[in-house]
Amino acid sequence: KPSYSKNCFLPLDFLIKICSSIDISKERLQNNIIAYKSWGSVNYIDKPKLPIHINPVFDMLYAHHIGDGTVSIAINRKPYFAYRQFNEFYRIGFEKKIEFIFGKIIRKKETFKDFTRIRCPSVLSSLFFKYYDLNDRSFLSETARIHNKIYENKERMLTVLIAFIIDEGYIDSTQISIVLKNKSLIEDLKIMCVKLGYDSKIYYKKGDYSLYCGLGILKKGMGKLYSDYLELNKKYPLIDLGIKGERIKKSFEISNRKIIRKRGNQELIFNILKNEQLSVNQLADRLSMTRQGIRYHIHKLLKDSKIQLTDNTQLNWRYSIKC
Repeated sequence: KPSYSKNCFLPLDFLIKICSSIDISKERLQNNIIAYKSWGSVNYIDKPKLPIHINPVFDMLYAHHIGDGTVSIAINRKPYFAYRQFNEFYRIGFEKKIEFIFGKIIRKKETFKDFTRIRCPSVLSSLFFKYYDLNDRSFLSETARIHNKIYENKERMLTVLIAFIIDEGYIDSTQISIVLKNKSLIEDLKIMCVKLGYDSKIYYKKGDYSLYCGLGILKKGMGKLYSDYLELNKKYPLIDLGIKGERIKKSFEISNRKIIRKRGNQELIFNILKNEQLSVNQLADRLSMTRQGIRYHIHKLLKDSKIQLTDNTQLNWRYSIKC
C-alpha cells in the first residue's frame, strides 16, 4: 500500500530475509531505507545518513553522554540517552551533532519540562553501546572511563576533551578546570593531555570535597589546546566551544596585557559599583582583569564595609556600594 511506505515500519530482520531470498544485497536495501527506529520507539530518523561514519563528532556525542547524560530504561524498550543542557547554544549544538551523524530526527511533541533535555533515540543510543562495547551502566559519571578507541588519534582525544570542557569545565584566567566525582576518569583525561602535549596537573580535593578530583589544563597547555581546537573547528564547524571558547580567548587578552598590575583598581571597582550592581565575572570583563584579582579587591572592599552583597540568588553574586 502506498501509505505504508511513509507510515509503516517493518522489522529489519524480516526485510533482510526477504532481500536474501530474492538476491537483493544489504547495500541496495540500505540505499532505499527512508526512515528507521527501534521497536516500540516513538521518535525516528528520517532520510538517514547510511552507512554511519565514525568521526570525531561521533566521539564527541559519546563524551557528552558521559558528561551531562543519563541512561533511561523503560519497559519493553531499549535503553536510551538523554542529554541535559541548560545553555541553549550547547543544547542546539548537541542536536545538530546527532543529525550530522545520523540524519533528521522526527520527535513527538516535547513537554515543557523537557526543554532542557534532548533524548537520543534508543536505536541510536544502542550504537554507542555496541561500538564502544559498553552497557547501560558504563556511562555513569561516577564510574565511567574513556574507551581505548579514543586514544587512537589526536582528533578523537581533542574532541572528547572539548566535550568535557563544555559539560564540566570552568575557564579562569590561568587555566581550564574540569572537576568530577570520578578520579579514574580525571586520570584518563590527564593521559590525553599528556599525549596531546598539553601542560596540565591533577589536584585532589580535601575535606568535604574529598570525593572530587580536578584536572587543570594550565596556561601554556590551554594555548596549545585552543590552537588545536581552531584547526579542528575548521574541519568540523559543529565542534564549537561557544561561550567557553570566548572565555579562553579573553583569558589570553588579559594575560598578554602590557600592564598587568595597575594601581587604583580597588578604587575603580568601587566607583563602578556606585552606579551598577555587578558580579565578579562582569567586573573582570569590564576591566580586563583576572577573576582572582577582582575577588581580592571585592573581599577587601567588603572587609572595609564599603560595598555589600546585593543579590545572591543568581549563579554569579552581584555587589553594590553600601548605603
